Amino acid sequence: MNRRIFDRIRKRFGGDTESGVTMILMALLMVVMMGAAAMAVDLGWLYLNSIRTQQAADAAALAGVVYMPDEFPTASSVAIAAATANEYVDGVNAVVTPAKVPGSDHQLQVTVDNNVPTFFMRVFGIDSVSLSREAVAEYVLPLPLGSPERRFGNDPQAGYMPNFWANIHGYYTGKGMGDLYSSHCLEWQDGPGCAQNPDARNTGYIYGVEVPPGATSGPTIELYDPAFVRGGGDNILNGDNWQPGGDPGSTTEFTLYGPDPTPLDLSDNPIICQTQYAPRAPHPPGTTLMTIPWETFCNSPDYGPGIYPLQIRVLAPSGNERGLNRFSMRASASGEQPRLYGLGDMSIYANVNAGITEFYLAEVQEIHSGKTLIISLFDPGDASGNHNISIVDPHGNVPACDMTADGDAAGYSGHYSPCRIYTSDGRFNDNKLTISIDLTGYTCSSDCWWKVRYSYPSSTQDTTTWAVHIDGNPVRLVS
Repeated sequence: MNRRIFDRIRKRFGGDTESGVTMILMALLMVVMMGAAAMAVDLGWLYLNSIRTQQAADAAALAGVVYMPDEFPTASSVAIAAATANEYVDGVNAVVTPAKVPGSDHQLQVTVDNNVPTFFMRVFGIDSVSLSREAVAEYVLPLPLGSPERRFGNDPQAGYMPNFWANIHGYYTGKGMGDLYSSHCLEWQDGPGCAQNPDARNTGYIYGVEVPPGATSGPTIELYDPAFVRGGGDNILNGDNWQPGGDPGSTTEFTLYGPDPTPLDLSDNPIICQTQYAPRAPHPPGTTLMTIPWETFCNSPDYGPGIYPLQIRVLAPSGNERGLNRFSMRASASGEQPRLYGLGDMSIYANVNAGITEFYLAEVQEIHSGKTLIISLFDPGDASGNHNISIVDPHGNVPACDMTADGDAAGYSGHYSPCRIYTSDGRFNDNKLTISIDLTGYTCSSDCWWKVRYSYPSSTQDTTTWAVHIDGNPVRLVS
């Protein structure tokens, strides 16, 4: 300390010793230290509240984004409710602002603004500090599977023949026949009391009827041979195959639901149309694929654009129902036409001709670049001879992949470049093959469909179950 100042303080308080001065200096120092401590308390308080505000914004964006883009008002109200649950009440102690993200239909931005009261900073005239935190969440919809068209499966009368039919197997059919989820038995041609298939479910398969904003009516859904028909076989007409020892066959139920941003969750969807198709007698002699009529299943009211879930399942049995039901579906609307595709997974019955046949697998948009594409093939390639299946990207290339097989096919697991599956000798019969493809640097333009390429030396018929998804949680924070 400056000597003059020291002397003045000493003389002012009347003493020649330094003890009094020391007391004064300590008092002054305590004031400074208490001010610093007070500032630290306020800064810590503000930091804690900034974390809480960010957490509220994150929770709000994640809760609301699943309703984008078709139900933005619902997305907003759900986001505000989530912020309220985190003690940030819009219009009370905070301002919660959900907003659309330009150019990103399935993203939601939520901003949470609030004023945080201070403690010791009020001495300096700062009664509160404004905090603002923002979060952007994204909802990744299930990938469209199997078809970029308004129809799924063969349409013989229109000359549209992608060489496969939609498929669903009877309740007591063994899963080894190719339907992983609808078949409830492990063994082939079993019945009540059979060993249960652990993958079986009663919900069947869900398809998406995607109605675009340019449509001016609700979708009309038509079905080709929707009921199981007795007396057929894999190579007869569209391949309905009755299993010896079974009752007349399973009843197949078709249900169309109202559009919803979470099409795989049917718990909150209104039912628009529902029909149960009981097994039918064999087709009369002379029936051809060209003479089997399309049947109108549903003329839907106009619920606006969006994904209308279409569920197909077999009803719980009253006897020994088996039977393999193959059919096709198509959708239409006034104005711009809808699309119809599988969601999550699908079971198909393929009529594979000799040579090379390609099937649409999944539409993978460029937004998934840097992620991992997961493909599951159950019971692929039931045919004899030297044949293979390749996974083909939208550019016509066969990328590298990692394969993991289960059961007695586990020895074929490994890294493959290119991603080509040699299915000779039924090596994947009744087994699941999981394929992982790294999408780092992935690009696509207007056509983002991946395909499955069959290279077979002879024609064959094969039922398989395919599932495709992007690895990771479908709801995630972007920023």
